[in-house]
This record gives sequence, structure tokens and C-alpha cells, in this order.
Amino acid sequence: MSTFRHPGLAEPRNKEEWRRYRDSRAPEQPVMPPYEEYLKLSDDDKDDLNEDRDNYHSALAIIDTSQVKRLHYLMERRMKANARRAAGARAGLVFDGPPTVGKSTLVKLFAARYERRLRRKHPERFQDGYESNGMIIDYTPVVYLSIPARATPKDLSVLLADYLGMVQRGRDTQTDITNHVLSVLSDVGTELVIIDDVHFLDMSAKEGRVVNDHLKYIANETAATFVYTGVDLEKSGLFLEGQAASRATQTSGRNTRYPVRKFGCKTSQEKLEWAETVKALEDTLVLYRHRPGKLVKLCSYFYDRTDGSICALTDLFRESAIEAVMSGEEAITRKLMDRIEISEYAQATYRKVVQQRRQKSAAGSKVAAS
Repeated sequence: MSTFRHPGLAEPRNKEEWRRYRDSRAPEQPVMPPYEEYLKLSDDDKDDLNEDRDNYHSALAIIDTSQVKRLHYLMERRMKANARRAAGARAGLVFDGPPTVGKSTLVKLFAARYERRLRRKHPERFQDGYESNGMIIDYTPVVYLSIPARATPKDLSVLLADYLGMVQRGRDTQTDITNHVLSVLSDVGTELVIIDDVHFLDMSAKEGRVVNDHLKYIANETAATFVYTGVDLEKSGLFLEGQAASRATQTSGRNTRYPVRKFGCKTSQEKLEWAETVKALEDTLVLYRHRPGKLVKLCSYFYDRTDGSICALTDLFRESAIEAVMSGEEAITRKLMDRIEISEYAQATYRKVVQQRRQKSAAGSKVAAS
């Protein structure tokens, strides 16, 4: 396998890419010689060690926050409830929230762990030549599909067929492909179907509602639990499709919506969870001059920089750690982080916070002077 096929480069588009993601492991923490010995290393040896540290920081361990643990628990419970449910529409889950809160990551993480657990319990299913119902099958318990913009019903069936590695004929109709997909999903033992970026379905248009109906049909005819993720779905047509109340309740009646939120920083519990997340990330650092616990003291600064977004927080940690190695500073400080720019949204939010504090300080100074 080519070393260029890193599982983090793109979302999985087929079962082979999904399996690379499922089986991927973060780089091991580099062994750090004493600092005095590090300084005496040859340029090449030092460069090799620093590259190992950069790769380790780039991967940055995924933190099981309290929200991740809760949503994983709900996913597992729903899958168990659906396992032997009678034929018909199974209850699905919808994870809804703003961008950069980790929706895609949390569902993929659950799915990868779930499939690895299946492999531990049923290793024979994952072996070449596994036979089920008199057929040799390629056991595929998880399907992951990212919705493209302006997708048609046929597009969705084709994407599913491509994911499953099915051979398609040019003359196949939408019905032909869909029926074949449903048959294969049943044959290969699919238990979990993840539909990511479902906000790309434009429910304000007739085409979007047709695609949604197509998704519901596939979910009805598949003995799998469907999990959807997207942005601002509560206000979208996913739950309020069309004008008729009967249509509005059809999707909402079969799926449970769970909001995925940014971290808060108002209550003592919210501050504790934020501090625990910062500390968990801090504990992964491999820097010579880092003093444990120093970054936890900057929790308020981290919140101002990221607006409580776990994606922004990990981006800031990741790039700051690499900067600390590249610059030779070997520690993450506020001064260093001030040189790091992450997403434009996070930067704009931070500029607004700084401006508001300056205005408040200036107003306070005027009151004191009067």
C-alpha cells in the first residue's frame, strides 16, 4: 500500500478507504533523549527526531469529551434497540450543530470502534472467503457516505454502489442500482449507515425533497441504523420537509435529533470540562521546555481564541506545538500562540473579544477619571 494514502487526507469514499481509516493508528510518542543529548545530535538525527515529533503533534490524540461519551452511548443504545426490530422503518439519529464542533469525527470514531469490536468478537467474518447464506461475502458492517452538493436520488444510489465496490452497467436505471444496493447491503451484513453533511440536501427545492424521500426509502428497506449529521438541521427541511404536516412528521417521527454543541464557559461545570480538555491535550505534548499544568492556567485565553470549538482548539494546539519545535522554543506560551492564526472564523471571533475588552476597559477608565 502506498504510504501516501494517509487516512486523514480525505473522507472515506469506499469500503477500502474506510478500512484504512478504521485501522489507522496515530504515530507513537517519540522517545525523547535528555535535552543535553538532543542538542549534541547531528543535524540529520535532530531533523529526524523533530519530524517524528511534528507527525505526532499533527495527529494529536482525539479527546473523549463528556459530549462524545454521551453521544456514543446514545448511538450504541439505539443500535441495540434496532438489532432485532421488526421489519419497517428503524429509528435513526440526527446529530445537528454548527460547524467545527466535531460531528463527523465523533460518528466516525464510534463507527471505527464499533467495527473493531465486531472484529474482536467475530474475527471469522473479516477473513477472506467468509461464507454467509451460501455466498462468499465481503463483510461490511459500516457504510459511510458524505453527501455532495446538489445530489440526485440516482447519485446517492451510485455513491452507495461505489462505496460497496459494486460493478455497474451504463444502462442501469436508478431503480436497478437501488435494488442492487439494497440486496448487497443485506448480503454483506451492514448494521450502521452514516450519512454525513446532510445539510447539502436543499429541502426548499423539489429535488431536495425527492432525494430525502429516496433516503427514507433506503432506510426503510435496510436492516441498519441510520445516523445523519449536518449543520442547522433543526431549521432545515430535513424535519420540516414541504408544507404538509404529515410530511413534516414523517422524518421527525422516525429520527431523534441530538444537538452537538460548542463548549460553554459560564458555569463551574462547563469551565471544569473545558479545563479537562485543555489538560488532556497538554498532556500529549512532547516538548523539552514545556512545564505541565502551565497551559491549563490559560483556559480563558484558549476559550477566547476558539469560541469553545473543539476543532479550533485542536488546530491551535497542533500548530503551536509544531511552531515550538520549528522555532526551537520548545514550549507553548501565550506569546507563541499569538503568532498562530487558525480559521478565519476563530480569528474574527477573537478580534471581537479583544475589541470588546478594550472598549470596556476604556469605559472603566473614563468612569474612574470622572
